[in-house]
Amino acid sequence: VRPRSHHFLHFEVSSSCVFPMALGSPLLSGRRFAQRSRRRLVGVAAGALCLAPLALRGCTRGASVTIPSLTLSGGGRMQQLALGLYNVPREQVDSAVRSALDAGIRNFDFAAFYGNEAESGAAVRQWLGEGHDRSELFVTTKVWTTDLGDPAAALRSAKISIDELGLGPVDCVMVHWPRPGKHVAAYVALEALVREGLTKSLGISNYSPADFEDLMKTATIKPEVNTFENNPMLYRKEWVDYFQSKGLVVQAYKPLQRGGAVLTCDAVQGIAARLGKSPAQVCLRWNVEKGNVVIFKSKTPARIAENVDIFDFSLTPEDMAALDALTTEAAKAEALHHWEERRSGTPAPWGEGLRPERRSL
Repeated sequence: VRPRSHHFLHFEVSSSCVFPMALGSPLLSGRRFAQRSRRRLVGVAAGALCLAPLALRGCTRGASVTIPSLTLSGGGRMQQLALGLYNVPREQVDSAVRSALDAGIRNFDFAAFYGNEAESGAAVRQWLGEGHDRSELFVTTKVWTTDLGDPAAALRSAKISIDELGLGPVDCVMVHWPRPGKHVAAYVALEALVREGLTKSLGISNYSPADFEDLMKTATIKPEVNTFENNPMLYRKEWVDYFQSKGLVVQAYKPLQRGGAVLTCDAVQGIAARLGKSPAQVCLRWNVEKGNVVIFKSKTPARIAENVDIFDFSLTPEDMAALDALTTEAAKAEALHHWEERRSGTPAPWGEGLRPERRSL
C-alpha cells in the first residue's frame, strides 16, 4: 500500500532500534549494506514506527547518534547507554556530563559513594536551563553500605542525594550493595520515597538471585533494575538470564574492565579489526545485544562520543559466542571474592560512619 504522505523514508531495523535514513544515503551502498546480514530495510511513511517487535523499545536522538531505550516494568524508559560518574574528580564532572549530553546520553548513574552528586546535579541543571526538558533524562542514585545499618539512615542518605542533585524527583533509587542482614530493611525503608513522589522507581545493585529472593519476601515495591558487573571476561549469564526472566532491566557496569585485559585479548581485537570498530565499541555492543543497559565511564569527549557510536553495526552469533567464551572459572572466583568483600561493608570516602549532611557548592 502506497503511503499517503509523499515523504518516504527508509528505516534500518536492528535488534535494538530503528534508524531513519534518507534515500540514497551512503549507508545503503552495496557492500556495506550486504555485510549487514542481520538487518533488513523497510519503507514506511515518515513517522510511522508501528513495528510490533519494537514495542518495548524507544529511541532518543542525540547530536549524531540514535540511542535505543528499554521500557521498565513500571513504564519508565531508560537509554541502553549511561554515563557513570564513579571516580570522576569533582572538578571534571561538569565537562564529563556536558560531553555525554552533547553526545546524546540522557541516562546518568550517580551515587552517594561517588562523592560528586552536587557537581553532577549542577552540570545537568545548567543543561536544563538551556531549554531542555527534565523528562528527557533518567537519573539514578544509590545508597552506600555505611548507611544501610539502620533503615532511617538509608532513607536519610537517599534524601540527601536527591537534594544534592537538585533535579526534583529522581527516576530510580538503588541499594548499592546487598549488605547481609541489613539490605532488606533498608530497601523497605526506601519504598517511602516512591510513596512520597521523590523517586519514580526503586532498583538494586550487585544483588545475586538469592539476595533478590530474600528481598522479595518482604518488599512491597518490586525493584525495576539490577546493576552489576558484566563484560565478556566476566559474563554472569545466570544472573542476566534470571533477572531478565523476573522482569528487571539488567544494567552492566565495568563493561570495559576499566581499560582491562578485555580490550587487548585476541578475540575482541580480531572482531574489532574485521568490523572497523574499536575493541571498546565491540565490548559495549556485546552487552547491548544481550539486552542490557550499559554504564560506561569516561572524562574524555572523544572517548564518550566513540562509546556512543555503537548502533551502526551488529555482532554475528559467532562473535557473540566467542566473546561469551572469554569468561573463565578463575575470573568468576576472583569476582566472587570481591563481591563478598564489598557487600560486607566498605568504608566510603567520608569514612565508616553515616554520610555527611548535604554539600553545597
